[in-house]
Amino acid sequence: MAAHAPAAAKRARRPVAAASAAVAPGSASRLARLLERIPALAVSGDDQAVDLILYEVLRLLVEEVRADVGQINLLPKGGRVEKVCILKDGRPWLRKDMGLHLFDPLHGFTGQVLARGESVRVEDIWARGTAADPNPFLEVVSTMNERYVREIKKPVASILISPIKRGRDIFCTIELARYRSRRRPFGEPERELVDGFGRELGTFLIDYIVDVKSRIAVHTAHRKLLSLSRLIASNKPVEYRDAVDAYMRLSAADIGLALFQTGELTESSYRTLMWQGEEVREILLKDFAPSADSILRADASIPLPVEGEEGDARLGQFRRRMETFPGLSADDRRFVLSCLAAVRSYVAYPLHLLGQDLGAIVLGSRRARFWEFLHMNPFLDLYNSLLKSFLLNERVIHCLSNVSLKVHNPGFYCLGELKAALAVKHPAAFQDPGIRRALDGLGGLFAELHDQGKALRSREKRIHLSKWLQAFVGQKAALLSGLQIRVEAEGDGLADCMSRARDEQLETIFENLFSNSLRAIGARRNQDPSFVGSIVVRLRREQARVRILFQDNGVPYATVSGRGLAQLRDEMRNLGGALRTYRDPYRAVLCFPCIENAKARRRETDEGESPLLRRHLQ
Repeated sequence: MAAHAPAAAKRARRPVAAASAAVAPGSASRLARLLERIPALAVSGDDQAVDLILYEVLRLLVEEVRADVGQINLLPKGGRVEKVCILKDGRPWLRKDMGLHLFDPLHGFTGQVLARGESVRVEDIWARGTAADPNPFLEVVSTMNERYVREIKKPVASILISPIKRGRDIFCTIELARYRSRRRPFGEPERELVDGFGRELGTFLIDYIVDVKSRIAVHTAHRKLLSLSRLIASNKPVEYRDAVDAYMRLSAADIGLALFQTGELTESSYRTLMWQGEEVREILLKDFAPSADSILRADASIPLPVEGEEGDARLGQFRRRMETFPGLSADDRRFVLSCLAAVRSYVAYPLHLLGQDLGAIVLGSRRARFWEFLHMNPFLDLYNSLLKSFLLNERVIHCLSNVSLKVHNPGFYCLGELKAALAVKHPAAFQDPGIRRALDGLGGLFAELHDQGKALRSREKRIHLSKWLQAFVGQKAALLSGLQIRVEAEGDGLADCMSRARDEQLETIFENLFSNSLRAIGARRNQDPSFVGSIVVRLRREQARVRILFQDNGVPYATVSGRGLAQLRDEMRNLGGALRTYRDPYRAVLCFPCIENAKARRRETDEGESPLLRRHLQ
């Protein structure tokens, strides 16, 4: 992201001249400083940077029009329609765990802004409407979050909602409010000031913020796919919860359903994940036969993706099947049915590739006729396409491995019986060169099939940790040019030390550590935009192990799931090593067992492996 900063800074200087027209003269210098800081804040590439930019922009507007409450809402088509920032009495109010990000922009006063394409000024949002002119806020207030209504809407009388546009498309709204008992209602001067800000600077600022969020979205999708790809053909099952996390984070869906076909080719079972808000359940629908027109069938003659709404035949049929489907626990059944009952609109995407039935993704919402927002944005669409490739690859590997194992032993057994019977009962035929060539060819075919099945399975190899880490960190340093990253080797003996591992295991471990460090450095940069982050990786040989210290100069940050450290420890245990973390300063210490080069020179292949497999391993 550092590469974008100079261009952004250049763009930022252009609108400063118009600042006096958009805000009061006393705020022009503060706005100029904000525009200069935005590129530095954006370099961290973390959601915290986006939050800080939004708060700075909103605080400026709140002070300009003397508002008590302010909020910024993003309304991208095919993305998360969310409240991204709320200020109350000059302090941040909205937090990630409050469940208020997703909302319905098609109704209420925001709906009026979208319909008219211009700002709306209201003297009292609680005023009783008439039959001819009903109050749109009173029509939707019962569906809002109780805490949001109590703390944000109850004290408020007058509001001002101004759109931010790209051409004619409204992709953001800024909403400002005044308390009933403290100030008089907004007037036309305040409305003209906020509208002027939107025309002169709003599109530029919010567009840049959306650009930062998009880059973060790409990074998030990349990490999910990278993690998923490392599991393909490994000894570990695919973490489907992690696979659907991108749909939860990057779409406007607050209810979702993912069905992944599993098992043998002749089976029709689906590993199913249903989520509502932050809660996710994983269940297995064993022997679940899709209906004739189901999107789970690649041969279904229906246009895709499918848009639907509550009460339609497709959703109703699936709900009825879940009411009686065997094998579900009572708690899982209640959760699935409650999720389906809450859906007011949805868009369903098949996961088919090359005519293979792989499953489906359903993005749903509690909001009616919400299809234009539920469709995937380009980043999520790319993630969805790559996920299909990974799923197909996993399924092919699973099926081919099973075929090779099922054919090998029975095939060799039957071939042996056939040879023995020919040798005893028809010795002349057994000695016939043509028959011997046919039998030997059949045996070679079984052996090759078995070898190729084994080649599809993951295998550990000897990895020179010091060299591997130098190459990995060098690649990271090239991508993260805004950070100081270095590898230091201490003492002797590292050149003779190798560990048994897979590249995918080591990549998972150190990708996780780098991700944590970037968050910690981003948290400190939010406090001081001029701060320069650094990461140090230090290696030392300690008898029969390699000790690696991983340390950054960031500060503690709020974790997302808390599972990262536990996953790291599990991966290190799988490698026969250990992980410890320390505070003051925070650092991670990894210990890898190592083997001497001389001791490691042993055959890598099992008895009876073919030249084909040996070439593959080399």
